[in-house]
Amino acid sequence: MEDRPAALNRVLGLLRGRALTVGSIALGESETPGVRRITVVVETPDVQQTIKQLNRLIEVLEVTDVTNAEYVVRETALVKIHAPEPRREEIRTVAEGFGAKIVGISGTTVVFEMTDTPARLGEMIERAKVFGACETMRSGSLAMALGVPLPPTETPAREEAARPWWQADGAC
Repeated sequence: MEDRPAALNRVLGLLRGRALTVGSIALGESETPGVRRITVVVETPDVQQTIKQLNRLIEVLEVTDVTNAEYVVRETALVKIHAPEPRREEIRTVAEGFGAKIVGISGTTVVFEMTDTPARLGEMIERAKVFGACETMRSGSLAMALGVPLPPTETPAREEAARPWWQADGAC
């Protein structure tokens, strides 16, 4: 989608208006200046109808459904565990067993990060809870279809793109 004010609000407003459950959302810069890539995980009974409605939004440049395609999905988690000194080596061993790395240690806690599939992160977090008090923060899922990458494209030249964003949206 175009990197414009309120573009994310429009996408989320459309999904909310259809009463869809958003399981995850991740937004970031893409390889094209002025374009952001957003990954949204939603539960919808009619994927094609949702895609059509998203494509009607001015700021949306392309919608790709990866549900039935080969794709890679990753998520990152930060996990903070109450860790008295005697248990730290055990926590380090478990974290490293999951491919996580310790990124912060204080007098009473250990924070580690892990990037993997959402299911594998869930397993790691459940294992971390065995050590006691546990606090987690997870990013949204990022997904990318496998296969031939699309060639970089310019932002489509639309009449609205030439006007300021408040005029392109139809609001004055």
